[in-house]
Amino acid sequence: MNTSAIRNTTGESPARRKPILRPVSVRAIEDLGPRMRRVTFLGDSLEGFGPSKPGSHIKLFFGDIALDWQPMPGQPRPTARTYTPRYFDPVRRELVVDFVRHGQGVASEWVEQAQVGSVLIVAGPGGGQVFPDDLRHLVLFADESALPAAGTILDSLPPHCMVTLFAEVADTADQRNPSERPTTDIRWLPRLASGAAPGSLLLQAARNQRLPDGAMYWVACEATAMRDIRQVMLNEHGIDRAHLVTRGYWKAGASDHPDHDMGE
Repeated sequence: MNTSAIRNTTGESPARRKPILRPVSVRAIEDLGPRMRRVTFLGDSLEGFGPSKPGSHIKLFFGDIALDWQPMPGQPRPTARTYTPRYFDPVRRELVVDFVRHGQGVASEWVEQAQVGSVLIVAGPGGGQVFPDDLRHLVLFADESALPAAGTILDSLPPHCMVTLFAEVADTADQRNPSERPTTDIRWLPRLASGAAPGSLLLQAARNQRLPDGAMYWVACEATAMRDIRQVMLNEHGIDRAHLVTRGYWKAGASDHPDHDMGE
């Protein structure tokens, strides 16, 4: 299996480009469940957006800021949060973003009061994951914050690739298939019934599962839990580092966790 598609093996850092800031407005809002709200953004500014890689991210800027705002040296920046571009239609210039409604924080507060016509500024996309074309089995460990990104990964995989998804959510009411891919084996892990801490059920699943030979692994959840899972995969299961991708999507007690936390 060719793993070069998921790693930068040159040792060189890619040149940073100045992000394009795109003002957008809300076209539609849909509740996917009790704790997930889908927002469709629209804007001519989305011309040239993407194409984004599976599992990529964008920045959303919140607050009372001018739609033509540009960052200036020495000037304060508006509050920004990182999200996944779930779908993008280049013809209609529509961008779909799924928000976890956890009741706290600037993004959660914004999505609770958002209406058709509400405006934001978007930057990106960046990052993302490309898996080898000959991959036979992918195992994903994701909590609700990472399920939109997991959905983009599932959408991108060829039919021959087997997929196992361990999906940790707050409650059984939050169990919604993140992708229309028909052959994904989803193991739902609801926390509320047992009072489990975020990430603990994913850690338990990673520790107890018999992992398939030749598979690759994608882990995305709370940052501390991600590190624990990473150590289990590397030290207890002996997984090759080149076959493991880890991402800390948020951190308990932190309001703006960096979007480049890979646990390494």
